[in-house]
Amino acid sequence: MLFPSVVVLLAYGDGLASETLPPAMIGNRNVTLAINSSPFLIDNNHTGTQINFVLLDVADQQPFPQATIAVSVFKNGDAILGHVFMSDNGNFLLDLIPDSSSSKISIDEEGGPFPGLLGHSGNYNIKGPIFSSGGLYKFKIEVLTMGSYDNQISKSYNAAISIPETNQYQIYDKEYGKQTVTLIAYYDQIGNFQYNTNNKTMNFVMPFNWDQDNIKQVSVVHQELKIPKSFGDFIVTKYDTTVNGVKLPDKAVSIDDYSSDERIVHLILYKEELSTIVKQRHDSKPEMSFVLSTSSSTSFPIVQYTRNAQYKMSLSWDPPKILPGSTTRFSFQVLDPYLINKTVDSINYDFSIIAGKSGLIFHKSGTANSDDKMNTVDVQFPSNYTGPVTIAFENLNGNSFADSEFSAVITNPPVVPEFPAGPMLVIIVMFSATIILARLVRK
Repeated sequence: MLFPSVVVLLAYGDGLASETLPPAMIGNRNVTLAINSSPFLIDNNHTGTQINFVLLDVADQQPFPQATIAVSVFKNGDAILGHVFMSDNGNFLLDLIPDSSSSKISIDEEGGPFPGLLGHSGNYNIKGPIFSSGGLYKFKIEVLTMGSYDNQISKSYNAAISIPETNQYQIYDKEYGKQTVTLIAYYDQIGNFQYNTNNKTMNFVMPFNWDQDNIKQVSVVHQELKIPKSFGDFIVTKYDTTVNGVKLPDKAVSIDDYSSDERIVHLILYKEELSTIVKQRHDSKPEMSFVLSTSSSTSFPIVQYTRNAQYKMSLSWDPPKILPGSTTRFSFQVLDPYLINKTVDSINYDFSIIAGKSGLIFHKSGTANSDDKMNTVDVQFPSNYTGPVTIAFENLNGNSFADSEFSAVITNPPVVPEFPAGPMLVIIVMFSATIILARLVRK
């Protein structure tokens, strides 16, 4: 299972994973509130969510004892929870257990048969129709006491947690049949996922507030699509993506063929991209409308780190479309991971082309150039295979952990329509007769 980051919002905004809210003075103490959550991903096996609050003294990073907080939780503008929590040690752990069988929420404090009378553990079990799905949950936290239950204060924090959610979509492609596409949303829930087999596009929407005040606070919006490597026409070197009709820059779309058996396409929008979309978007709906399509252009070279991050591999091939029975030239460099376009000293490597998961098409061992020149390998592909291939670099400099993989697809050339000899002869005769008749008319 993947463990992506929980997104915790900065005060009055939408921030990043497991962060600490900005400090503020309460009396003569500098105080901050830390928030985090687990599990990091809601999927079909989801059984519950834990949210942890802790009120910290900035000076020594220790929790304030005998703390009391009032927590209100909202989703999609609706209040879903409101309760006052107490903790002797200043640490609050809320164990949220989804239960759709009841319309009411029950809250039980852990700590023996008489919680409250013998102290407050700060651990609470909350059961009911709550946190059963991913999305954006907003919190209002009122600090009522800290340091002592008799020390009453009034301090408010506004924050939110975006719990990523994964969904699988069964789609049909006219050439590649049934495929399963997985979409992980790291900001809010995804809706209306559609695939168009004719123009090879994936479309989906996500709720989003485009107000300037909200844009100023959002640090990042991240979507992750997992595409089977057997889905040939969608395994390309470049994708074109729009949000609300505005094309995203190439840097906002990244491809990962190494971390999973499937291709992972990351769509990452930072403040710069969000600000551009606000100015150029074609509608005013409170949502992000994504369109992902295969690009007609080729993005070379493809650059990625080896598994141990010791090297960067830069790879391209020509022609860009690999055809059965053809020869393709692969060009690559082994780069220093910390210096721009700087090749490493000459090292040994193993280069392989693998059909599917285990069918070896080609293998070569060699020594990489260290003079910034390209290393090239010509590969003759079999005429009887079409489908996904893995381009693998292994054992760089003799290290079994220094390896990297790229994905490509061997596809048949487009079929050029052929006219039967009989109809073609008729067309030629009719065309010739037309020319002769036109000349007679002119005379």
